Amino acid sequence: MGPYFDLVLRRLVQNHPEHLLLLLFGSDAPTFVHAADTSLPQSERRADAILVVEAPSERFAVELEIQAQADPDFARRFLDYTVRIHLREGLPVLPVVLLVVPEAEGVRPPYRVHCRGRQVLAFDFLVVRLWEVDFSQPALQAATGLVPLSVLDARAGPERATWAEERLRQATDLSSQERLDLLVVLGTLTSRRFGSERLSPSLRSIMIDSPFWEELRAQERALERTRDRARTLVTFAHSRELTVSPEEEQRLAAMDESELARLISLAFTSPDAALRAVREAIGLPIRRH
Repeated sequence: MGPYFDLVLRRLVQNHPEHLLLLLFGSDAPTFVHAADTSLPQSERRADAILVVEAPSERFAVELEIQAQADPDFARRFLDYTVRIHLREGLPVLPVVLLVVPEAEGVRPPYRVHCRGRQVLAFDFLVVRLWEVDFSQPALQAATGLVPLSVLDARAGPERATWAEERLRQATDLSSQERLDLLVVLGTLTSRRFGSERLSPSLRSIMIDSPFWEELRAQERALERTRDRARTLVTFAHSRELTVSPEEEQRLAAMDESELARLISLAFTSPDAALRAVREAIGLPIRRH
């Protein structure tokens, strides 16, 4: 998940979980109980959000992941998260992926595993495509926490950003800090969807002065460093006659920045070991001599 949406989701879960559930379930949204710890047992990974909710007939956990780009390993990773959450919480888990843009569309559910001609596992999950959500629905327009997301609606033009800014400025159910956060999110998503020239002068000013914007910029810089290191390793692999597909390059870019730096250093000191490590990182079998 990209840094924009990590922070967007964090704000929604912290300040407006009911609005998030409304986006996912509509008028049948279950009742929010509490947000669970996103760290996963016996793993260094974290889920994007875990909400414990209650419907008339059951209590369950909603596991939410946001995808802003295609990830060939997403379904397998999502299965791992779901199992871990179920074991820790002792509750049924409804896994939901929130796709931000069409290019994030990857493996469609269900994720199936076959062995010896038999299906031994089928993992299903709910997919919500933000560009397909009709944010003109009164219930969604009334949910102030979702207003910034409305600019991602494929049917919306740049005027949606003007409406959303006015809606947030006039909202009476927001604290000053919540309003500021949502305006910065709106500016970020508007810039991504329509270009920064569509920002109003006041919204641009708010973004520049916001700690949230500084956090976004810092994460973007870190993400670009990671991409640069992944591209360096792809160049190294090509020099060693190993072709790396775009999907395999994505796997490299998903690695920890410090690990990528270690592999680049290894490429200078021990190229054969570095090549084996790159093959393993992108999911290729390691050649034995």
